[in-house]
Amino acid sequence: MGPGGSVVSAMVRRETVGFKGSYVSMNHIAILSLAFAAGALASDVYVSPQGSDDSPGTREKPLASIRKALETVRGAEPATVWLAAGEYGVGDGLVLDAASGGPLPAVTIRSEIPHQARISGARQVTGFTAISPEEAVSLISEEARKNVRVADLKALGFPALATLPDAFRAPGCEEVIFNDMPMQSARWPNDEFTAFTEVIDAGASDPVHWVTREVYRPGSFRFPSDRAKLWDFSRGVYLHGFWCYEWADEVLKAASYNPESGELRLAAKHGYGIGNPWDKKSKRTFYALHVFEELDRPGEYYLDRVANKLYFWPPGDVNTTPVRLTLCRNPLFKAVGVASLVLRDLVLENGCGWGVQLNNCTRSTVENCVVRNLGLGGINNSGGQDNQVVRCEVTQTGSQAIAMTAGDRKTLTRGNCSVVGNHLHHLGRLDWLGGRGVVLGGCGNRVANNLIHDCPTGGVSYGGNEHVLELNEVHSTCLLYADVGVFYTGRDWASRGNIVRWNYIHSNVDHGGSGSQAIYLDDCDSGDEVIGNIVFGGVGRGVLLGGGRDNTIVGNIFIDLPKGIHVDARGPRGITLDKPGSWNLKAKCEELDYLSPLWRERYPKLARVLDEEPLLPMGNVMRNNIFIGCKSPFALAKEVKPEWLTRENNPEFQVVDFPFLPAAATGATLDLSKLPEIWQRVPGFEAIPFERIGPKGLLATPVAATAP
Repeated sequence: MGPGGSVVSAMVRRETVGFKGSYVSMNHIAILSLAFAAGALASDVYVSPQGSDDSPGTREKPLASIRKALETVRGAEPATVWLAAGEYGVGDGLVLDAASGGPLPAVTIRSEIPHQARISGARQVTGFTAISPEEAVSLISEEARKNVRVADLKALGFPALATLPDAFRAPGCEEVIFNDMPMQSARWPNDEFTAFTEVIDAGASDPVHWVTREVYRPGSFRFPSDRAKLWDFSRGVYLHGFWCYEWADEVLKAASYNPESGELRLAAKHGYGIGNPWDKKSKRTFYALHVFEELDRPGEYYLDRVANKLYFWPPGDVNTTPVRLTLCRNPLFKAVGVASLVLRDLVLENGCGWGVQLNNCTRSTVENCVVRNLGLGGINNSGGQDNQVVRCEVTQTGSQAIAMTAGDRKTLTRGNCSVVGNHLHHLGRLDWLGGRGVVLGGCGNRVANNLIHDCPTGGVSYGGNEHVLELNEVHSTCLLYADVGVFYTGRDWASRGNIVRWNYIHSNVDHGGSGSQAIYLDDCDSGDEVIGNIVFGGVGRGVLLGGGRDNTIVGNIFIDLPKGIHVDARGPRGITLDKPGSWNLKAKCEELDYLSPLWRERYPKLARVLDEEPLLPMGNVMRNNIFIGCKSPFALAKEVKPEWLTRENNPEFQVVDFPFLPAAATGATLDLSKLPEIWQRVPGFEAIPFERIGPKGLLATPVAATAP
């Protein structure tokens, strides 16, 4: 029996009984026969960094690798692989594949002591020496010349480093990890941004409508200072910024720099060209990175991807704190077509790509895991049914924390997958656009009770049908982006039946202009329900209804906002239903067979959309919403006719009307337990279950294993 004896074994069986087994195959490992000695059919297999793969996998004689353990449990009863404390390198990643290998039972992989077993895609770097005077002379900082250390990765047997592309967001390439945190590739400015205003060559046509223009070539601009004269562009200099609009960041390589004129020409085209065509004097913010000369403070590094060397100014003692280089470009753990897999109590860390990827799996769970320091994202579920990510912490990802797509939109078959009770924070280090807590797609999935914060863009992005997004707390998002939503969806008439309810949205950032919104129904998105959300300051608008139809906004509380609910009619602004490059609203409906009997019955208003002024915001209902201290409770664009909207019983108050309410601008905390004092003044208002919001609102507690 495993730790916990018969109780744990019985618990594992209860989780998996009735589920079909599947198959397993491992990347680059020969499929062994099933003729293992003692332990081959055991329900518990033990692994330890001090073990041996020639051992039987018992508690007394554990295996050394997770790969061998998974081979050992083929053909067994529902099995648990117990990992002792320590670090487990995965090379190019662990893969379970139902297409080949022997029969795999329902398998749980868990740490004997929660979060002490670490599955890693990195390798430790040793053998650092002081930088030579000849190399150090290029460094701008005198202190850096004394403190930068060098490791010859080629001599240490590391594989060749990946070549960075000319344009990217999160490139999925190697990074340096120190003290369990990703370090910073040498950049300038160190903490803030610089900006240019003079575009020399936009590389693009004049706009063809209000957002797009044809891009012909990489553009150029006048560098805003003389700093670039100190850089060796032959090494490769990259710039990360908002090149055209404040909602489209990208990293672009510099092709050339003329120190006399100050012109910097880029090596790759940006999708919208260079410079904002609507405001030619506006500042375009960016910073430079991967610049050798700017390695100027502790925690910065430079990877010479040609010479295979690491230059690093360590923020601590490399003799007592390991320096790791991420190497695994595949997911650390990938499962394809398997059933009843459980990953529990693990740390999955330090990879170039994703932490966990589930493809077409069923009834599989990632529970109480820490997933961190990834070049792309944390956990990715694509397809399958009845999978869940629950009570995990995902942090320090290059892009998003969790991507969840399951269910079939055309047949409206539910995925029944869920993202519940997770702590998702400090995301989008490399890809600001993708740096959200959850990206949700498909049909019939749930995102609930999560705490999401510190994101460069919004907290949750969703599309598809019949999703429920509820009881989440989201704060400190929209840190870099504008024209962004904390909860965001858009550009799809057929994305209907989604419910966004009972979320607490507060202390976010509004950059002005197009700004940020708590809930953004963008570009004619239609058929959603926005119910019982609490929005406390920090955004420019509580809800931005961007020209969509048949949305229901009921029973929300908007406190201390410039605008409560904003409605526009953007559909007719140069957008046609069938024009190439437009939003393709009609085509998206037709791809889903929206006139089929199934869709007509589920969404009768959608079936009539082309007969009822399709590009106008008709059929929207706003009822029983409470506005407190909002300068414009309802902000209707000039083209919106009030009679298009149904507005009933939306009372307005001032902050001073409720003495317990702090001013949002002070950063004070809102006491949710006082909210009934607000809605008791509004007849017909349905109570919001504020006590259930966030991870603390879960009734169940995580199952934790402890060593005997």
